Amino acid sequence: MPYEKFSPPKKSGTAAPRPPQVKVLQGGIVSLNASAYEQFLPGAKQVELFYDSSVGKIGLKPKKYVTKAGFPIKAVGKGKATYRVNIKPLFKQYGIEANNKKSVEANWDESEGLLVIEL
Repeated sequence: MPYEKFSPPKKSGTAAPRPPQVKVLQGGIVSLNASAYEQFLPGAKQVELFYDSSVGKIGLKPKKYVTKAGFPIKAVGKGKATYRVNIKPLFKQYGIEANNKKSVEANWDESEGLLVIEL
């Protein structure tokens, strides 16, 4: 039987996209991976904040332009693949504790146009 040369499969050169992840960091910073940013806040420069105290949910409304009530989205980390929003003032005003880093559930509310974060 003749030998057949083995050639490993070619790599595409790009990593598979990661699932959307949203975290609340210590002190009141929301961190989104690139997949979450592109899915929920594509092209946004800022977000406006909303809070529903009856259910403990925060809403982030994406804004592609700068507003007085907006909080800037900053690209950070290696390759600028993580996006952060400092929402400490909202945590302080409503007495929300943010002592630990934790992954949180986040969903898009189509009717409100908000990324909803469950604390």
